[in-house]
Amino acid sequence: MLSSVEKQEILQDARNVQRRDAFRQARAGDPAPSFDAYLEFLNSVHKVFARISSNPNLTRGHFKL
Repeated sequence: MLSSVEKQEILQDARNVQRRDAFRQARAGDPAPSFDAYLEFLNSVHKVFARISSNPNLTRGHFKL
């Protein structure tokens, strides 16, 4: 369930013309994007998450499986 604050935020988004148009454009977008567009999307997602952590979590010490 949404809290009353979350419901108010959703209503405020709906009143914002730019946000409303962005959602409409996203909904009306191409349902089957090209392979190049998909690769570009994956590349942009990778750039965002690569900034979060570039070091893998390594387990140190002795452990048993």
